[in-house]
Amino acid sequence: MTNNIKKVDSASIKSIAIKLILVYGIALLLTFLILQLPNLVQQISLFLFDFKLPFNWNHGIALLLAALAGYSIFKTKRETTFLGNDRIRSLIFGFILLVSYSIAGISNKYGINPHLWALIFVSLTLMYDVLEESFWRGYLNDLLHPKYLAVKYVITGIVWSIWHLLVFENFNQWGGFHIFLLLSVIVSFIIGYATTKTNSILVAASIHALLISKNLYVTIICFLIWGVMILTWERKLLKQKKQ
Repeated sequence: MTNNIKKVDSASIKSIAIKLILVYGIALLLTFLILQLPNLVQQISLFLFDFKLPFNWNHGIALLLAALAGYSIFKTKRETTFLGNDRIRSLIFGFILLVSYSIAGISNKYGINPHLWALIFVSLTLMYDVLEESFWRGYLNDLLHPKYLAVKYVITGIVWSIWHLLVFENFNQWGGFHIFLLLSVIVSFIIGYATTKTNSILVAASIHALLISKNLYVTIICFLIWGVMILTWERKLLKQKKQ
């Protein structure tokens, strides 16, 4: 009986590993190809508003396509969704980020009101991070379901950091790629734990968006409020189930 269980576990792990390698290869290929195209967001903003937004969503779009391909090709069961297992609290989670930065404001070189620019900048950052997290904490969260969650978080952090080799010119601001890799794994534990609790891509994207770290006070406030929300998330769900 024990040997049969071990054989099943071994086959399952092998299947997951093959799927991970293939879908990650798709993500890398799509990222490389789409980054060769003109900056789609800038082209659209120039056409509609005659304004060049300081964003590039190309690689985020690539990851969204990779996630959709993974779900479609490998028939992976989708448990992680945009709003997760508590829609209202997930929306509040993202709303806290937008309101906090809108109140604090972000200075800019465009002559736009700092509070309005903060709302625009963080909203667009959050939308991009939804694209990116649809793969890292969306598809991979559903694909990788080992007995030990730490394994999932470490694997995700490593492949996440390596993917950035296609996106960043260098890693000098972090002190080198080795430091960036370590930070990616640490952040992967934080975002991964939150996603495991909430099954929400919006929650993952909100935490990811906070990494812009334009205001230390906003970062601290958001983490404190979010920490309480995450730790009490299951309590809320249990009450809903009893009702």
